[in-house]
Amino acid sequence: MELHGLDIIVLVLVGLTALGGARRGFVGEVLALFAWVAMIFALKIFHLPLAKALSGIVGTPSGAAVLAFVVLTGGTYLASRLVINAIARRTRTSVLGPIDRALGFGFGALKGLILASLAYLFVVLVLDTMGGGPTHRPDWLVKARTYPLLSATSASMADFVDRRRKGQPVFGSKPATAPKEATRHDEP
Repeated sequence: MELHGLDIIVLVLVGLTALGGARRGFVGEVLALFAWVAMIFALKIFHLPLAKALSGIVGTPSGAAVLAFVVLTGGTYLASRLVINAIARRTRTSVLGPIDRALGFGFGALKGLILASLAYLFVVLVLDTMGGGPTHRPDWLVKARTYPLLSATSASMADFVDRRRKGQPVFGSKPATAPKEATRHDEP
């Protein structure tokens, strides 16, 4: 079996995130997503007022904005991690512990695949921009065994974002468009 550098990087990334997911458990992994959502809400709601309050102390609006970002993300992350760790610890030590860890392993592997696909999108963007397009991609990329998986996963993610941006349904088939009625051009 021939593995390229990209294959090894992807396997290590997916393996490490899977092991981390097994260590934290499914409940911990899902609650960690809620921590990110809480961080986003905290930034959306409190960033501007906190930045305005800190601008007098810091002296510059950009410095106040950065400090407000750090305070909000750090504070929200710390508070949510304390709650998540307490809940996840109870789940891991309960009867459901082995199931929680097995599901956490799968969830972590999926998270690793998503991270690898996002990195692939960035690398392909840079290579295609600088190298002349998809036909000029380097061998270490196109000959990797994980190339088809990363390509398909990243294409699905890009399609998901594009359909969401256009207001189209993101799951299921694309909406059917009604055929245009034939028009008669012989009438005045």
